[in-house]
Amino acid sequence: MKANKQNCYSKFWKKRAERYNALEWANHQSYLNAFAQAGDFKKTDIVLDVGTGTGIVAHVISPRVKQVIGLDKSQDMLEHSNWYENMYFIRRDILNPIFKDGVFDKVTARQVFHHILEGTQEAMDECYRVLKSGGKMIFSEGIPPSEEVKEDYIKIFKLKEKRLTFMEEDLIALMEKAGFKNIKLNVLWLRRMSVKNWLINSGLPQSTQDKIFKLHVNAADYFKKVYNLTENGGDCLIDMKMVILEGEK
Repeated sequence: MKANKQNCYSKFWKKRAERYNALEWANHQSYLNAFAQAGDFKKTDIVLDVGTGTGIVAHVISPRVKQVIGLDKSQDMLEHSNWYENMYFIRRDILNPIFKDGVFDKVTARQVFHHILEGTQEAMDECYRVLKSGGKMIFSEGIPPSEEVKEDYIKIFKLKEKRLTFMEEDLIALMEKAGFKNIKLNVLWLRRMSVKNWLINSGLPQSTQDKIFKLHVNAADYFKKVYNLTENGGDCLIDMKMVILEGEK
């Protein structure tokens, strides 16, 4: 049973890895800039990038710091990364500790924790453990734009993958329980994001892509209003809500 589960996991990420770097939201410059700015990175920093994937965030951080170590469970995702002098990638789950206490100046995790279905709090606790005293975590997730559309959000993503759905208070609670203090939360809207781009590069079967797209096109008026949804040449454009949190140890 465990082997079958791991095999399904590998197939899922193999498909996603092939087109992940073409995702519009993942490479959105304002998002990357806001994330990097929240980190207040310094040339002396040693950084752990949790769930680094194809290393998009690690590449943004690397020119600003001494060293970045990218951690990810998926070998397929890591194989789509490019290595620089001060970057290292390790195939590893954050829940399988390999680092000593207080090793890193900063820990980053962008769009990672919704994939940690089991041991979510333990993963956050581990991020806290490996930080130096006075170190900082920069943590970001995409969330439903409002409580009103939370159930719609869950319904859509259920077709895509098994994942957790967070609201702002859930993310703050994760950090607080781990021990982080002086937590700051910033909201960033990615305006006019293409639903087609997201689906085409998702690794999903065409039939599933079509179902998700129809849920957007045929959505209720309240959903379209909250997402500022417009149809445009066979595509749907929406506003995505991202939150970026900072916490100190």
